[in-house]
Amino acid sequence: MVTLGDAILAINPDAVFEYEDIDTISWQRRTKPINKEEILSKYKELKDLEKERNALEKANRKGFLGKVIAFLDNNKIIFYNYRQPLATFSILISLIFVLTENFHKVRYTILTDPYGTEFVYDRFTGKIKKKINY
Repeated sequence: MVTLGDAILAINPDAVFEYEDIDTISWQRRTKPINKEEILSKYKELKDLEKERNALEKANRKGFLGKVIAFLDNNKIIFYNYRQPLATFSILISLIFVLTENFHKVRYTILTDPYGTEFVYDRFTGKIKKKINY
């Protein structure tokens, strides 16, 4: 946060002073007094610079996706070393989802004999059972 002291030091870096407000500045050690309007204009200029800097920092602040991308970019060597296990893991996960959704289609097959009787073939156990219709 910018203060009046910062404005005075921006005008004269060697100034020695004490103040409570703009009207009660006591200049010490032979410091040349600075005009009140000059101090206030420098104070306004420093405040504007501070607002611009804060706005720029806010605009450059990374969101969630930016943080994720920065993390991945910083750790790309680790991901590169484990690229094959990561690819295998992602394939296994997708296979698990496919199998759980279509488990009955993968395990069981409906067979029909020439007489029209339907049987259920269990691929895992290799057994055939007669299909029961309710």
